[in-house]
Amino acid sequence: MCKWFSLYGKGLSGTLMVCLMAFAPLEISAQKQVTDTITGKVHVIDEVTVSTTARSRNVTSTAPTLLVTQRQLLSQGVTDLSDALRRFSGVNVRDYGGAGGVKTVSVRSLGSQHTAVAYDGITITDAQSGQIDLSRFSLDNIRSLSLTIGDNDDIFLPARTVASAAVLRLQTEVPDFSEKSYRLKAELKAGSFGMLNPYVRYDQRLSEKVSVSAYGDYLRADNRYPFRLVNGQFVTTEKRNNNFIETYRGEANLTAHTSETGLLQAKAYYYSSFRQLPGPVILYNNVSREKETDRNFFTQLHYQTLLGSQWHLQLNAKFNWAYTHYVDVGNQYPDGQLSNYYYQREYYGSGTLMYTPSDHLAFAYAADYAYNNLNSNTTGGARPYRNTFLQTLTAKYQDRHWLLTARLLASVYDNGAKNGAASKSANRLSPSVSLSYKPILSQDLYLRVAYKDIFRVATFSENYFARFSSRDLKPEVARQLNVGVTYSLRQNNSWLESLNFTADGYFNRVKDKIIAIPFNMFFWTMINLGRVDIWGLDMNVDANFRLARRHHLLFNGSYTLQSASNMTDPSSPYYRYQIVYTPKNSGAVSLSWENPWVNVALHATLSGSRYTVDDHKPSNRLPGYGEWGASLYRTFRFKQFELAARFDGINLGNKQYSIVKSYPMPGRAFKFTISLTI
Repeated sequence: MCKWFSLYGKGLSGTLMVCLMAFAPLEISAQKQVTDTITGKVHVIDEVTVSTTARSRNVTSTAPTLLVTQRQLLSQGVTDLSDALRRFSGVNVRDYGGAGGVKTVSVRSLGSQHTAVAYDGITITDAQSGQIDLSRFSLDNIRSLSLTIGDNDDIFLPARTVASAAVLRLQTEVPDFSEKSYRLKAELKAGSFGMLNPYVRYDQRLSEKVSVSAYGDYLRADNRYPFRLVNGQFVTTEKRNNNFIETYRGEANLTAHTSETGLLQAKAYYYSSFRQLPGPVILYNNVSREKETDRNFFTQLHYQTLLGSQWHLQLNAKFNWAYTHYVDVGNQYPDGQLSNYYYQREYYGSGTLMYTPSDHLAFAYAADYAYNNLNSNTTGGARPYRNTFLQTLTAKYQDRHWLLTARLLASVYDNGAKNGAASKSANRLSPSVSLSYKPILSQDLYLRVAYKDIFRVATFSENYFARFSSRDLKPEVARQLNVGVTYSLRQNNSWLESLNFTADGYFNRVKDKIIAIPFNMFFWTMINLGRVDIWGLDMNVDANFRLARRHHLLFNGSYTLQSASNMTDPSSPYYRYQIVYTPKNSGAVSLSWENPWVNVALHATLSGSRYTVDDHKPSNRLPGYGEWGASLYRTFRFKQFELAARFDGINLGNKQYSIVKSYPMPGRAFKFTISLTI
């Protein structure tokens, strides 16, 4: 810690002085605000209450924030977490196909390592790869999910939550004990290609202030779906081989209100999976013997409280353990098979303190520490470890017209290895600022601008893997600029009940961008591109139309226009070429009819063509695609229980397409879900 303060103590003190000097005159001239203040009480409420204004949050935020609730996920016909993210603008999901298959997310072409995933407020990490496999999480247990790009006006956050270019937040269900002291929910999903997924959750209130919950689910799927193989003029129908998956997942939670303002949450999570890896589809060689076993356990604690009327405290702690075993059988290996194992551990602690001297002004300070290590037979015995120190200092000002947030993030990454050479340590100060202006008080119209400088060091995989890695990889520095306009309309007595619209133009510049080119599903080639410039436009619109009593039409649409160019070397033949796996155009749309009989949802996802390598030859081009589906769902409520049924048709047009080259996605598929809540 002394090393940390010697590096950054002066910088943080200077920043605090600047923030105080900048905001003090504004406080003197500000008028008394009668609307919501920026105190921390909203954070206490968020833990126990389901928000009914999710879409308005998208509009009022100083930076792009997409938030959807469980009910909205249902009405849009969303089938899993990756499907939900494909509906978000600016998001590129890599999917290798099949139920439970590996799924990662990249926001605005910055790469999956630049997107943090927070589970009930605490960030999930993978020091080995830096990217989170979203197939490990089920929507059945999710109350809401949100994606924030850059930094918005929420300042009461751990430092690690804001240490990425974007953060995906998953909030799990909060039980409702208003009518009885327990709840039991059982659900069964069955679908095409041998998919079976039972789920059970139990919630129990132990006292007025203490409750517990537990859930578990099991998923298995053969994933032997058909696809078309083109060989010149010949087209054959094949089936995906070596694609079986089986997973177990469980979670236990404890919630305790320690005082009128104090909240304690404890969680224990376990995940286990075995999956066969089908490998790329190659002519005359459609055989793969790869398989992977994953285990993950973590436990986390979250505590927050008010200290008087102006101070707010938040404490977090977490332990994480993960194991991966990769096996490939073949004569190309000396012993007839390749067997790689990886063990990683993390110890994490965080403290956040917020001070709100008035209704218009707030300050927050957060300090995080994490220790990560990795044991593997692929790193040449290096056994790398990393100490991470993160601190943030944030100031926020708000009145009826303006909302301004300024933050400074200080990062120290102390790298080491118990055997062999270690990668270089790194440190950096990363500023960010976001501003929102409401020109007309009577209208929910906002203009916003945001800037963020962010810093990412190479992961253990990128630095230490014996194959396709380098200790000489330079850290990435990403600078994000966003300018947007948002509008919201609410009319209780009109056929148009609500309308929300957001449009954001952005420019990202990434220096020394680390590019991962897939060799197969597990190994990647890591290279640095000196500079990548990313220009884009994201648009989102949703509307609620009242057709008649108990008849509503819900519309949601998103569109992304994006240019992500390699600007490293003007003499290179690939100069200004679009970087790999980045479509210029993509979008999604859904239309739902809610009625007293059977609710209906239609949805479609579209993507333009992409290139799989820097060389933009026709053979390296993945064609664009558009696929659509439909959902039928109905809930029956009885005195003692609730019965829900849902039918999903996925890719009803049977479109043949790939998101990753040579990994065909499933064609037409069906899923049936039935759940009982007591």
